[in-house]
Amino acid sequence: LFRSGGTYWVQVGAFRDQEAARRLAAALREQNYPVRESVKRGAPAPAAPAEPPVTDRYNVFISGATAADVSAKLSARGLSADAVAGGVMVKPSLPLREAVGLSRDLTAEGLKVQVRRAGSQPTAPVSSAERLYRVRIGGFADRAAAQAVARELEGKGFKPFIARGGS
Repeated sequence: LFRSGGTYWVQVGAFRDQEAARRLAAALREQNYPVRESVKRGAPAPAAPAEPPVTDRYNVFISGATAADVSAKLSARGLSADAVAGGVMVKPSLPLREAVGLSRDLTAEGLKVQVRRAGSQPTAPVSSAERLYRVRIGGFADRAAAQAVARELEGKGFKPFIARGGS
């Protein structure tokens, strides 16, 4: 299934924040996945299909849980939580669609969640020298093996894709 040097990879995330990539990689390693972290230079983050630029950010607040419990639930997503007055706040602030999706997921787990606007922030242009910290699983000898792992990860709430070549 997996072999070092295989040509197929399952990319699980690409982050501008190196610590977020490290947290995701550590969580996947704990689940015994063969994780490879790499840096991609000069490439912008993948653009969301046909959506306007994100200018507003939203905070996700959780009451009735500890920051440690919430952080444990969020680590696989590259997020963390800090204790604040009256509960816990997810870090960093998120675009509305992501904040609402996270809110639904946490509510389904029995948590009391609120989404609040954090304020407007202009979207910074992506420079050609910007770095992306990638988290990939593999390399796999064939596409079918990579697809099997991608489906398994989708069942765990990830949105991976298959990549070929490189590491």
